[in-house]
Amino acid sequence: MSDAPHPNAIADRPRGSALAPLLLALAACSCGDAPSAPAAAARAQFADTAKAQAAPASADAVEEFLQQVRVESDAADARDKQQGNMGYTGRLAEAIASEVAYAEKGGAARRFVVANRLWALAPATSERLHRSADELLPDQPLIVYELALHYTRNDDCPRALPLWKRLKTVGALPPQATFLYAYCQLATGDERGAYDLVQTSKVRETHVGAEKMSYAVFGGTDYLTLHDEDYRKAEAGDRVALDRALARAFDWRSDWWNYGQNAAARDALHDLMARLWSAQKRERAEWDCLWPLLIDSERKLGVADLDRCQLLVGAHSYPASSALGRIVLGRLAADAEDELDFSAFHARHAATLRERAYSSTGDFEALRVLAFLQQSVGDEAGLAQTDELGWKRYRDETFARSRIEHAHPAPGQTPDAAFRAMLQQAMRDFPQVPRFILIDAVYRHPDGELPVADLSRLLQAETRDLNLSQGQAGVRSSTQLLSMYRRLGQALNATP
Repeated sequence: MSDAPHPNAIADRPRGSALAPLLLALAACSCGDAPSAPAAAARAQFADTAKAQAAPASADAVEEFLQQVRVESDAADARDKQQGNMGYTGRLAEAIASEVAYAEKGGAARRFVVANRLWALAPATSERLHRSADELLPDQPLIVYELALHYTRNDDCPRALPLWKRLKTVGALPPQATFLYAYCQLATGDERGAYDLVQTSKVRETHVGAEKMSYAVFGGTDYLTLHDEDYRKAEAGDRVALDRALARAFDWRSDWWNYGQNAAARDALHDLMARLWSAQKRERAEWDCLWPLLIDSERKLGVADLDRCQLLVGAHSYPASSALGRIVLGRLAADAEDELDFSAFHARHAATLRERAYSSTGDFEALRVLAFLQQSVGDEAGLAQTDELGWKRYRDETFARSRIEHAHPAPGQTPDAAFRAMLQQAMRDFPQVPRFILIDAVYRHPDGELPVADLSRLLQAETRDLNLSQGQAGVRSSTQLLSMYRRLGQALNATP
């Protein structure tokens, strides 16, 4: 794959800045393991931990429950095959209601299984089912663990902490949950407890699982939920929703690191497009021309393909679908043997993209491509305007990050009042972005010696999205998190 940037990487590539020295100082370790285990595997590891650490009688109870869970999981998988892809065709609410009705006819194990399956799709319903499973089978470590995760996700740490403590006391706290337990300790003012927990844990040996759990708890609204909402809007005639859904289907996020095509979502949307639009409609004709190439990951997309479809290159216009344009540019960049020169695309299409992004109806995909092209050709003034629009009108965090990163002073320079006001506004709009918190702290403590309160706030924010460790390739890890815990220990020991 070429090293050319992907249009999805807008605003995620900060330039060299005043915070770089502190980031380098924090990054004293290097964790290079590639992410592998899914969040479901992290839960399976917990089951093994709970069984191994429990007393013999408790271990038998855990194993008995696990056997019931396996049976219920197999039954749930069989139900899935019977119901088909309801979640991808605008019937997600119906599918969830069916799952809940099925769960409530069973015991603790069935409720536990269904609650786990609904963890990301219906958080409140998942929590309710886990609580009902706990009522039917009190003190089962696997259920207690899920409730601790729910309360942590809800930032209800006063309820989560007793459960984390109980799990730790009985030896059933898995290493991959360390950062989540420590998050709640920090949130309730126990910085020393959080530091000691991390230092004495084996989280470094299971850091990929911990990073997966961070995403499972704090990763935001599940993509299937977003797909369902847009599918139903598109079915009712909302072209922008269809565009947004298609963009997501080709760039489906599964964790902090991995994006890719979701074939079920993609194909459901293509079928919907065929029902809504005639073959002669411009949007559909453009998608249909490129569709066989876009869904074939083995086939490289080239300029000749775009010329044949009369899109983007030469004197051809930008696609009617801004999402199609972004997908194609990203694929073109990825498939190119040499780094692409985007200046021609910028010269030819920037005005069209700007008009769409600034239109009364709005066009977020056009805005993303415009920002990418502006950054690619070094159009600092244009990018600043685009970032402002993405931040203030579209309320998107990545544009706010880009605006701050490109506006803050170079190393050694003092920020002026205008930049400080901009930073404070960004922190009010997006209070949990670790980079904003770090920049603000560095300017208040230019020697880099951050006090305990700032480190605690920074650690909580970084636990939520691992953004400070994110490199140019978009890879996130717990590298900065572990380094900041070491800094927290130093600050605690230096405090009288």
